[in-house]
Amino acid sequence: MAAGGSAQSRAEELRARAAQARAQAEALEAQAGAWAAGADGERRVAAALHALPPTWHVHHDRLLRPGRAQTNLDHVVIGPSGVYLVDTKNWAGGTSVHEGNLWQHASSSSAKGRELDSVARFAGEMERTLGLPVVPVIALAGGHSASFPSQRVRGVEIIPVSGLIAWLQAQSKTSGTEDAEVIARRVAHTYPCASTEPAGADLDVLTVADVLAAGQSTARRAPSPVPRGSSRPRGRQGARRRPRRRGSMLAGLVGLLALWAFSQVGPHIITSLMAPPGISSASSSARAGTTPLAPKPCLALHRASIQKVTGATTALEKPSSSNDICMWWLSKPRYSTDGSDVTVEMGRVVEVRFAVSGTTSARTDMSPGGASAWLPRNTSLPGWKSGLRTSQPFMISYRFSYPEGASEATARAVEATAEKKVARLAEELARALSARSGN
Repeated sequence: MAAGGSAQSRAEELRARAAQARAQAEALEAQAGAWAAGADGERRVAAALHALPPTWHVHHDRLLRPGRAQTNLDHVVIGPSGVYLVDTKNWAGGTSVHEGNLWQHASSSSAKGRELDSVARFAGEMERTLGLPVVPVIALAGGHSASFPSQRVRGVEIIPVSGLIAWLQAQSKTSGTEDAEVIARRVAHTYPCASTEPAGADLDVLTVADVLAAGQSTARRAPSPVPRGSSRPRGRQGARRRPRRRGSMLAGLVGLLALWAFSQVGPHIITSLMAPPGISSASSSARAGTTPLAPKPCLALHRASIQKVTGATTALEKPSSSNDICMWWLSKPRYSTDGSDVTVEMGRVVEVRFAVSGTTSARTDMSPGGASAWLPRNTSLPGWKSGLRTSQPFMISYRFSYPEGASEATARAVEATAEKKVARLAEELARALSARSGN
């Protein structure tokens, strides 16, 4: 090797690594700029929503699937006309609609159909959870947004931030019996903050009284505590905090002993109280390992049934701490927080949701990328085996995807197939529950 050859080779290697590092740094800077622009747009929309009158309630930056994924909802607005999911888009350049799709025009033109479908899908997921209609809205916060005429594209309302308040207030009032304040509390309880609330925020959560009064518009609601993680309508004054009293050391020791005792027997008591009718749980006095807990009722939907109905080659159960929720992946997930493909919900939460939404008969719902079946107790869906009815109320959701570049006709066909699959999954679960209860 010529003199200096190894040193020259090392120098070239280091220059290549430096060039790669610079490229990575530039990519990270671009990503940081995009996130910063998004945050600036969200603050702009939040400032606009602050001008709504006190009859409206706004929650910012909420988690769509708390404990499962970091997917966030920019703004959830609740008012006399209903519930709105407002997603901020601080896009550079102009925006237009062409051939039923939204387009952004900056250095080049790009279709925004994926963003539209994503907002519509999130709104559909909220509808299934809340049991209430949720209107998907994209608020354009870019510098050229004011020239865009408000319109609906692929089921999503596209509104410039400058016209957002006027558009919201122009919507017709709903005829629902549930008060907007109660809905706002349910939203705050269901979708906690993705980030820390601003200092000094006046906070509130859903109370037991609110849940019991969900189906009774005339019921009186008791004042609720004000922990962190949700927001109360502007204009209300928070309750004054009482000074904390200092207890003795003996009282503290007694409290610790009581807490330890409850940690040993409390879970068994709660499990016994919360178990659905007909499902036995472990005795509260049983020692761990001697009396196994009864399986979740929703696990009556077996993996083999899911694979048979959906055509999937596998069905992996996604862990859930709730006794009333079962979830499955239909393919190996990349991360443990990946959303489930099949979800079954049962128990008291579903009963309250049915009562709030006025659901008394079985039905199926469709949203972009999702199909769900709602089954109150002793109901059935069209096409089920004669005489089969569900012995317990439940909801079942099935997530699906569209082929790349699918036409409108193809998308409708995919949705029709998904609707049939979720109805069949519901039938399989209803049959298994009836067999388990001996009906």
